[in-house]
Amino acid sequence: MQAAVLVLDLGSSRLRCAVVQADGAGAPYEAASAPYPAANARAGALARGFNPRLLRERLLRALAQGAQAAGPRNVRAVAVTAQRGAACFLDARLAAVSAWPNSDVRAVFQGSAIDEAHSAEIHRTTGHLPSLLFVPAKLAWLRENRPRAAERVAKAAGLDAWAALQLTGTLAETAGGLAEAGLLDVASGEPAEALLRRLNVPLDLLPPTIPRGAAVGRLTQEAADAAGLPETVDIRLAGPDAQAAALGCGAVEPGAAAVCAGWSAPAQVATASPVFDPQRRTWTTLSALAGGWIVEANPGDTGRTLDAVRRLLAPRASPARFAAMAASAPESGAPVAAFLGPRALDLSNPGMTMGGLLLPAPVTQEGLDLASVARAAFENAAFAVCESLALARSVAGAPAEGAALSGGMAESALFPQLLADVLGEPLSVHRNATAAGAAALAMTPPEELAERAAAFAARGARVEPGPRSPELREAYRRWLRLRERLDAMANEL
Repeated sequence: MQAAVLVLDLGSSRLRCAVVQADGAGAPYEAASAPYPAANARAGALARGFNPRLLRERLLRALAQGAQAAGPRNVRAVAVTAQRGAACFLDARLAAVSAWPNSDVRAVFQGSAIDEAHSAEIHRTTGHLPSLLFVPAKLAWLRENRPRAAERVAKAAGLDAWAALQLTGTLAETAGGLAEAGLLDVASGEPAEALLRRLNVPLDLLPPTIPRGAAVGRLTQEAADAAGLPETVDIRLAGPDAQAAALGCGAVEPGAAAVCAGWSAPAQVATASPVFDPQRRTWTTLSALAGGWIVEANPGDTGRTLDAVRRLLAPRASPARFAAMAASAPESGAPVAAFLGPRALDLSNPGMTMGGLLLPAPVTQEGLDLASVARAAFENAAFAVCESLALARSVAGAPAEGAALSGGMAESALFPQLLADVLGEPLSVHRNATAAGAAALAMTPPEELAERAAAFAARGARVEPGPRSPELREAYRRWLRLRERLDAMANEL
């Protein structure tokens, strides 16, 4: 067995451990996967929480499974990457006070108050809105609703930093992690000190910062024993998962576009300097490459929406079977249009709207079958990604010259071709791009990352627009027109 890197990926839907060859050759493969242990923190329907003790146990179990798959003595390092927007609040002994996934939105009122007073400065500095998703608002929620817990908070960290802490006993964060927590001045790459003082966020709340891909430390004896690994194994922070995925696709040079289509599907366009949307609809954040930035537009829940539709209409069907059902429906031109949530979000004000299905009525005349609804749901996701990519490119000033696709939806038998047809441009499709990018960050000198990215780009499976692309492009334009009318109707409902 060759030297390997284990990648712990604490994504939005599951915890995974992948095995990647240390030299970057060969395809990464998933060795372990586990659902998150959830614990609603008695904070209402908007609250989501992790059980830190159980999450640590599952993390170590996944790492042990990865070690067995790779061979413990072959493991050179563990690279940790994670979902963006998760927040872990720690006490002075670095024990968890609370740990919130990115789906927690309990700080909606605190975030709204912050944005009402400071939104222009926040976006100009951090590149990120709305504040309800980020650490300052979440800390304000704790102070208002759990004052005793808030008094214990000494540090705030992302989920990847927390995971590395469990393995090494050392807390550190990357600049990319601080950016995705709303704590960084993305133009300078330094903590947003002046803004944080105004938001009543103590500067000592921020952990020490290390370069992306750098070692936090080595395994503690306890973690080494639990994972079945030598104590000499380095634990390295690879930063946020979406940026690792863009690197794993090779889409890091200015103008390159990448879509990591999983639970959500952020559309990222690389830029050579920080570019901010005057209307604050998009995010500006750091690239995986030093000295690089990203403009990101987000369509919201895409894969998550498809999974919800599948569980509602065909709970016994696997995701692959559900995609096959959708593929069996008429190609475009079908009289069912879906407006189920995915759309290019205005991240300055991503409120809820009205949606549903538009279809011929009465349904007894034309009939209504599962395949047509499934097809409409997939088209909704593809249309939303296309709209998001167009928005990101317009802000970044980048041309439409093909895009890279990764994430769980990239493995669908239907979605890559559907998206290529809607975009009307080729796609480069990559599997396990997050693991590949995270491992590259852990094992490649920074000055060689651009070369490694070019090698990743060459590995993608090319998907060209098919003969039905003109029809789907027209269906997309019709979907935009119909949604505009639905938005106007929503004001009356």
